[in-house]
Amino acid sequence: MSRIPLRGYPGMSAALSRYARLGGNQGGILPGMLVSVAAVRGEPYLRSATAAMPQYHRLAMADPHMQMQYHLAGYGSTHEEAITRLTGESVERYAAIMAMTLFRHRVEFASYRALSSRNDCVPPQYLALFDAEQQRRLSAMLHRYAPDPPTEDDVIAWIACPSLTKPGRDVYVPAQLMFLGFRTDEKHGDRMFAPSFSTGTAAHVSLDKALLSALIEAVQIDAFILNWYTEAKVPLLELEDAERGLLAASGLAPDGPYDVRAAYLSRPELPLPNVGVTLVRRDRKLPYIAFGLQADPDPRYALLRGAAEATAILGIGMFSTVFDLPSVHLAQNGSSYTDLDTNVLYFAGPGDAERKLAAVESRTSASAAFRDLTPYAVDDETAIRRLIADIAGVSQWAGYLDITPPELADTPWKVVRVLIPELLSMCLPGFPAKGHPRMRAHGGATHVVPHPLP
Repeated sequence: MSRIPLRGYPGMSAALSRYARLGGNQGGILPGMLVSVAAVRGEPYLRSATAAMPQYHRLAMADPHMQMQYHLAGYGSTHEEAITRLTGESVERYAAIMAMTLFRHRVEFASYRALSSRNDCVPPQYLALFDAEQQRRLSAMLHRYAPDPPTEDDVIAWIACPSLTKPGRDVYVPAQLMFLGFRTDEKHGDRMFAPSFSTGTAAHVSLDKALLSALIEAVQIDAFILNWYTEAKVPLLELEDAERGLLAASGLAPDGPYDVRAAYLSRPELPLPNVGVTLVRRDRKLPYIAFGLQADPDPRYALLRGAAEATAILGIGMFSTVFDLPSVHLAQNGSSYTDLDTNVLYFAGPGDAERKLAAVESRTSASAAFRDLTPYAVDDETAIRRLIADIAGVSQWAGYLDITPPELADTPWKVVRVLIPELLSMCLPGFPAKGHPRMRAHGGATHVVPHPLP
């Protein structure tokens, strides 16, 4: 059980050929060059690859000065896996940035009261992610956001999507939740209340696989956000030799520099295996704490990939300390955590170690045996059917879009964007969704420490 098979990663020639169809210094969506992240002596090491995504967001959002971090990387136990993941992440990020441009002609501007009289529309409470005080603070910091929560009479931009849970029907969802970097239109007088994230966006070489990956991501992030900010504590997993063999494949040897702590985040209403892996450096030096999160129909893959993600995140703390000291200083001394970088650097820093470790440990309670976890589905088709059925139990407004850019028409890549308003999406670490109905239903946000995910 200590080894599990790789899932269809192509050979190196095929992996590089796929990348070459996307990358080129005079054309393509990526540069022709990719690089491998350097190994650091004594640190766990995975094969990895990264590339510099051009600043497409400045064109798509008509803002020549806008800053955005793409967090573009691929990692794995082989170079083939790393390059394949990097290529998929590149496709996903590019598609997410360009989706608003692709679907602009389908956007409609109306109030909920007017549009819902003739269509299925997401109610305003699922756009009211923040409480009144948070909304005022967000507006004061980032002026494009309205200073008060949405009402049924506020004009916003909508996009019609095929329903995930009502076959054959469309559901209108707020465009500002569906599209990254959404901007209001002065001509229509629409308002903006909440940021969007790429949660629920996935790329793969088939539409079904992309849909499955998008659904999995939406479910895993919801469970994590509930666990981190509310009193929905989860058990630590008891690992045996077989599981520790899996961790060694991520460079995490039992006698290595990091204490590995795996937690089972799955929700009873959405029981997809979901594992969060925290790495705590034993000697309390930098990088101190890193966290990875993955869900998968097979709990072994969830553990392995969660550990691999945490291992890859260690590099953010190490290399930022060398190349970006101002961000490291900000993370420890006054960031508002309205980005997904300074929160990671906060936990990577060894200062105030006891407080940071206590914040992580407060999210778990009791324990569970990893060997007792059972697979969710035997194949992708079964997993998709079961996930949609489970989601239908908690959502009536879930929708999806195929956002594959036309530039990729001659490639096998497909990109799917899923939005499940009733679930919690990724959030700005300093702005948990205190107003969201799901957060309130679980007792509200009682743990206000910024979350550690990039």
